Amino acid sequence: MPLEFLPIEVYYNEVSAAENATSSNEVTDDVTDLRTSANESSVGEENSSPRRVAINRPNRVLRAEFLPPIAGKGAAFETFRVVVDKGVFGGRHDGTILHWKIQQRCSITPLNASHLYGHSGAVLALEFTQSTGKDGLLFSGSADRTIKVWDPWRGSEAEQQLHGKRHDHFCVQTITAHQASVTALKLLTQNRNGFISCSLDQTIKIWHPSEGRGLLLYPWFTLVQSISLTSGHWPTSLCVRDAASCSLFVGDSSGSVSHYTNGVSFETMDDQPDYNGKSALESLHDTSPRDLFKLKRKHTQFHSLGVVQLQLIAENSFVVSLGFDQTAQVLDPTTSVISSTIRNRNPVRFTSCAWDSKAQLLFLADALGYVHLWDIFQDKWIKKEKLFPSPLVIVSISLQIGADWMFVGIKNGLKHWKIDRDVRYGEFHGHKDTVVALAVIKDEVLMEESPEVSEDHSPATSSRFFSSSLDQTIRCWDSYDVKAVFGFEERHSEITCMVAAKKFSKVVTGHENGCIKAWGIYTGQFLTKGLPSKSAVTCVTTCIIRDQEFIITGDVDGSVCLWELNLDSIDFSHSIQVNETKERREEVTALLFSKGDYISPQGGAEYLVIGFCTGDMAIWSFSSKHLIKSWKAHDDAICTLVRHGSFVFSGSDDSLLRIWNCFHIADPYELGVLRPPGVTSSSGTASPIIAIDVVPESGAVLSGAADGTIIVWGYKDFEDSFESDFDAYGKILFRSRLNYPLRCLQYWPSQKSIICGTNEGRIVVLPLPAQVFHTPPLPFPFQT
Repeated sequence: MPLEFLPIEVYYNEVSAAENATSSNEVTDDVTDLRTSANESSVGEENSSPRRVAINRPNRVLRAEFLPPIAGKGAAFETFRVVVDKGVFGGRHDGTILHWKIQQRCSITPLNASHLYGHSGAVLALEFTQSTGKDGLLFSGSADRTIKVWDPWRGSEAEQQLHGKRHDHFCVQTITAHQASVTALKLLTQNRNGFISCSLDQTIKIWHPSEGRGLLLYPWFTLVQSISLTSGHWPTSLCVRDAASCSLFVGDSSGSVSHYTNGVSFETMDDQPDYNGKSALESLHDTSPRDLFKLKRKHTQFHSLGVVQLQLIAENSFVVSLGFDQTAQVLDPTTSVISSTIRNRNPVRFTSCAWDSKAQLLFLADALGYVHLWDIFQDKWIKKEKLFPSPLVIVSISLQIGADWMFVGIKNGLKHWKIDRDVRYGEFHGHKDTVVALAVIKDEVLMEESPEVSEDHSPATSSRFFSSSLDQTIRCWDSYDVKAVFGFEERHSEITCMVAAKKFSKVVTGHENGCIKAWGIYTGQFLTKGLPSKSAVTCVTTCIIRDQEFIITGDVDGSVCLWELNLDSIDFSHSIQVNETKERREEVTALLFSKGDYISPQGGAEYLVIGFCTGDMAIWSFSSKHLIKSWKAHDDAICTLVRHGSFVFSGSDDSLLRIWNCFHIADPYELGVLRPPGVTSSSGTASPIIAIDVVPESGAVLSGAADGTIIVWGYKDFEDSFESDFDAYGKILFRSRLNYPLRCLQYWPSQKSIICGTNEGRIVVLPLPAQVFHTPPLPFPFQT
């Protein structure tokens, strides 16, 4: 089942709403790009005056690539703990613990976090139990060698007013038994409500609440067992299979994983040597022997480097170990057999993992900001998605399956995502190289020319589309069978572009060797002609003028040529002078034909819009046979052009999608830029806009960026809070992100879907939501 991640909220070091409310004049319509804020911020701004809060915070926060910068290393988060009913706890490098309430949607104002002070070193481990205390207790382990037990809610209002901010009075107990940093904590919920700690002092300690305090508000934890490692290595991670017979798994700095069990008698435990020769039974006190742990098995050389994290998955049937050697190992603890070895496709280590019991998938986060989905039962990759830009390292990942939530933490904060499990899209596999172009032939053309067409065949024709690839093949795909129905192979030259004919059941392709071909989709036979310039064809389009179909080509040499397309021939018509001087010949990168019927319904107002690699645009009139207008439209190459009514949309390598009003073709002008509020690129990710299309029935604009970001725009509407983005147009109707780099995009009218071609050779079909088709059409003369 495909999964998508939708951002809900962000929890980070943000000025509280209460602080900002002190001056109502400071709440403005400021729409500051978070990346700009990151560049302008400096260390030591934490105590500066409260920054202004934008009323469109959800847009800025959720769509930003970067969270706001941290004010020095002390404000960096080291660990997170998420409890659905209790909130989000974040431990910082300066020893402060922040506590937020979990939000169902992004808040308009900055979230108000509670602060728990007391640690003098970085907080490295957090655990929460709801079985003790009035509302539960929080356990924290720190680099200051202490473990603290907190009641995060005790006297929250009265004591905050009395002391100004929360200090040690929220700390129920401080444990100082370790001699070095506490690296991990785990709870024993079914074993006397105790917990386990491990430290760089090479010890593992088991703690139980002391007896005789049942009537008191809080328990008091005492040490019942200490296990020492004397090999020079230290424990780095713990996981516990908590049951009547408890199992403890310990990963250490050598890459080994040790398995301990309890529920044994004195006869089997007494003076049993640890795997390093020292007695595992260091201190018993008055504890029952069945509460003590002994070594059952040690898995040596589990990793070639130290263990990062241990995690129980699949209803406690497997143990996942993440190592600094860039691998994840899946261990069956009952048989001590490694069932899977997962190597990171990115050359970095995995940093955290979580188990999705609903989809039966393992979520793996890495140091490059990616989240990987792995099926441990089929032993295969399902998905890889980049959630944060490099070099942001993911600190932790956790899932709340009941609510379908995912929480991903980095040094700057924690982002809250909704897992969308009802993603309906199809993937078509068959091409072995980049898909360069897509084409949909109109149903009426197929039905008119097909020798076999009948009423029974009409649904099948509307379910097919064509693709061309750098593997030198053209394929026809059927959405019902999700496979290629037939295809053609080009044996002589690489295909660079493709378009569907408007009058004949043909697809027209441009080639690297400077020729064009028209392929009959029922016969596989083709017509071919060479360009006068003999240079590579970069773009191609078709048009019908006075019942004659033409092919229009652009090439690397800067030439634009017209060709008459007939049923059995391609004939050269003439060349178009698209450059102001013959000496200046820039590569043509995009072509767009318009009938100009909004200018003259009787016809005769046809024109051609041409895009160049320099970012220039030009308009050539068919009636006057002259270049009417040329201007600088973008700062980089124009990749694609589409039209809706008199409006022309241009996508460029400069990452912008611009709107041009060409009602008067002699004097076109820019209306604005389609882009999310608060960011400087149309994709929101600074990626080039390489493909755009239009939904004719509503005027919605489909845009595709090179990194796989797909946005559907309602360009006649506006997002909220656009007051300071005076040049930004459009409302986002739909947004998605492919797992692969995008190369081309096409609207599929009969299926109301987007067809996407990728650099991986895959074709992805995304159904569009109903709101895309609800936008009212433009009144005449703006109708297509």
